[in-house]
Amino acid sequence: MGFSRRWLDWVSLLAGGWLFVSPWVLGYASVPVAAWTAFILGGLVVVTALWALTAREARTPELVNALFGALVFVAPWVLGFVAERAARIDAWIVGAVIVVAALWAAMAERPELPTERRGTAI
Repeated sequence: MGFSRRWLDWVSLLAGGWLFVSPWVLGYASVPVAAWTAFILGGLVVVTALWALTAREARTPELVNALFGALVFVAPWVLGFVAERAARIDAWIVGAVIVVAALWAAMAERPELPTERRGTAI
């Protein structure tokens, strides 16, 4: 796994961590649906980003995080907390960051695996 892709997984990890703590930092912990969305999806993004950081060649963790990011982005509309300004803007920005970082990482070029050369006796 190249460094060019790994930094994107760190971006997803930090975005997920921020999402998890943002209800307290931004003051919307008293809005249960918005706070629980941030806690659950933020935690899932962190776990999946850690998976991506340890996976050698798999693109699956990045694609899963792209899905989680999309869910974060649409959550204010789907779950009905559009009226809560801090939660809404947080979800839109963090969701977009996660989607972009995860898809960019998934599309990043993978280094070729070294091939085994078998010697033949002549």
